[in-house]
Amino acid sequence: MSRNFHDLAARVRKDWSDDARTVNEAATSVFQAEVSMQLAFARDLSCARKERKITQTELAEVSGVDQAEISRIENGRANPTLDTVSRLATALGKVIRLSPTGG
Repeated sequence: MSRNFHDLAARVRKDWSDDARTVNEAATSVFQAEVSMQLAFARDLSCARKERKITQTELAEVSGVDQAEISRIENGRANPTLDTVSRLATALGKVIRLSPTGG
């Protein structure tokens, strides 16, 4: 018996109904989009901070956001609130914009 998660999940999925597969595909798609956005924000935040030539500690002092939280965000391991994003953007002299996703 395989102990590999992927193999175990594949064996279970073969018995799913069409509805279960549809729900799984939709949930997977949403999850992947959220992770992608989180990583894009992490990259953008890090680039904006480095562009200003300030450290995470300095950004923390200016924004009021803990340095550890900034580190987690920049490493894609946090899900910041809108307030946190706004405080970071303001401290970096950036504006938050919503734009269409291309698809």
